[in-house]
Amino acid sequence: MVNASELLQLAIENHRANRLEQAEMIYHQVLETQPDHPEALYRLGTIAQQRGNLLQAEELLNAALAAQPQLFPAWFSLGNLQQAQGKLAAAVVAYQQAIALKPDAAPIYNNLGYTFQQQGQLDEAVSCYQKALEIQPNCTEAEVNLGNILHSQGKLLAEQKSYYEQLNQQLAMERETAGDWQIAAAYYQKAVELNPDNGELYLKLGRVYQQQKDFPGAIAAYRQGLKLLNPHYAQAVAAYQEAGSPQDILVTPPIPHCEVTVGAYQFPGIPPVTNPEQPRPFWSVVIPVYNRTDYLLECLASVLVQWPGAEQMEILVMDNASTKPLFDLVNSLGGGVIRYYRNQQNVGALPNHNVGVSVSRGEWIHILHDDDCVFPNFYARLQHSLEDCPDSVGAAFTGFEYINETGTVVNPGEPVSLFGEHKGILQNFLQIIGITLPLQVPAVVIRRVTYEHRGGYHPELVCAPEWELYKRIAVVYDWLYEPGSLACYRLHTNNMTDGQLVSGKLAAYIRQNIEITESYLPTDLCSEITRQARSYNFNYCLANAAIPLKAGNLAGALLMLQEILKIDRSPQSLAKLFFWLTQDEAAPLRDEIVSKVLLVNHQEIQPLTIATEPKHLQPAITA
Repeated sequence: MVNASELLQLAIENHRANRLEQAEMIYHQVLETQPDHPEALYRLGTIAQQRGNLLQAEELLNAALAAQPQLFPAWFSLGNLQQAQGKLAAAVVAYQQAIALKPDAAPIYNNLGYTFQQQGQLDEAVSCYQKALEIQPNCTEAEVNLGNILHSQGKLLAEQKSYYEQLNQQLAMERETAGDWQIAAAYYQKAVELNPDNGELYLKLGRVYQQQKDFPGAIAAYRQGLKLLNPHYAQAVAAYQEAGSPQDILVTPPIPHCEVTVGAYQFPGIPPVTNPEQPRPFWSVVIPVYNRTDYLLECLASVLVQWPGAEQMEILVMDNASTKPLFDLVNSLGGGVIRYYRNQQNVGALPNHNVGVSVSRGEWIHILHDDDCVFPNFYARLQHSLEDCPDSVGAAFTGFEYINETGTVVNPGEPVSLFGEHKGILQNFLQIIGITLPLQVPAVVIRRVTYEHRGGYHPELVCAPEWELYKRIAVVYDWLYEPGSLACYRLHTNNMTDGQLVSGKLAAYIRQNIEITESYLPTDLCSEITRQARSYNFNYCLANAAIPLKAGNLAGALLMLQEILKIDRSPQSLAKLFFWLTQDEAAPLRDEIVSKVLLVNHQEIQPLTIATEPKHLQPAITA
């Protein structure tokens, strides 16, 4: 029988591996045998704190300390918990108890000092920071906090300010990565105080406020940063404010209906630019929006900081009839620069993209989704390469990075490994894009005349519609590549692709995409590109076939399976499918398939009637 100490060790191992549910269950098993086990109570308290259950965490930590008052980690955790809740006096008591048990721990003196600092007890705070640095000279937080107090007291030398600005920024970035937005904002604010002319700091502070849903704070920080970094923006905003007349909400104008036939399919036509004799900007940045605001300010700021003036760039926000108009939010940052259109009714996501392209006047169009953004020099680098490129180039793209909901880079985009540092027109790009999609929308720009010639987004391809469009373009136009990661594609829980995977519909859209493309690929390449596209995407869908099952969507898994078989029924692919069905993760789907087969047999085959008395067989009657 497993004893309490062995259970505790097992729970701790799960806890350290972030398997919180398993750890919590085992900690409770320990408490079943020893209800006052201090270590189990303490660690359950830390789990509750991780989950944001602060009252429960405090109760558990207090219970652990009642069982064992000398439990140092529990006092430290309790102090941190109370400090985060603003219970500063209680936090001081907890930290002092921890110090009494372990007087050589620099982090406790730092946290106690910060708690004193928040209460305005600066002398006590300075004493704690100095003690922390005495124990641990490289304790960066204590050094930064001490420097911030000295600055607030006017005791920091001018030549020290740059050093402490960098330290504050370093700690802010660390807290940002950890998701501790409140502390990150505090350190960025201190960095700004030390160097109020550093526009980049304001943009970083704006991003942290955005994560906290503090939109007024984010707007103020972004505006200040943009003014410092971009004189074109500063002048436009000043002129807009001086004019005093608010910008109107523009109703999206009617777009003439037309179609472009490519292969066996019709695609939405993009009308020629209006008044072509008038000057046109080089860029049109089209930002389609609908209801979502989580990342919109960051998206707008990433473009506005690069805005070279109205002669070179127009920025269009296309609001697809959001439940609440997003004009005020957009205008708070882009008033005087951004042109905001609102559809009278929701026309669908892809038609909204096409409408944005249709009302644009730029030579080159960049569609940027509201949850994505671009890095500095995205437009300058591309414009330098595109200004003198031949007319055969219809589109271009850069490298990009995948970022998560907090803005942390999680993976480099595919172009980094596929094309490396190659710069210029790509050879045989159709053979690459025809098989898979190595690009993401924020990294792609398309010449407006290309849209006019090849049409816009196919409205029925809800998922990965850009893949079909890029193939349609690559059939007749060259693509240019600008190396370097200059754009960001965000991965998050509201991502459309993830939803289509769970529903099982993604495979259907991929299959439809391949079938459409097959109708217009060049004759000499069509067979091989289509074969490779079917094989590659069969493997992709099969690799993700368990996603609907894990989400509890058996119907979605069955749909995925049906569409996989339509994508590729080659013997090699069928063998892979049958092998996958034997795996444990496919068990629910396998059982469902068997039950459906049995049901069909039961319905179609009449049951045999067994007679109780033997009967003689009659000979068959022949003509």
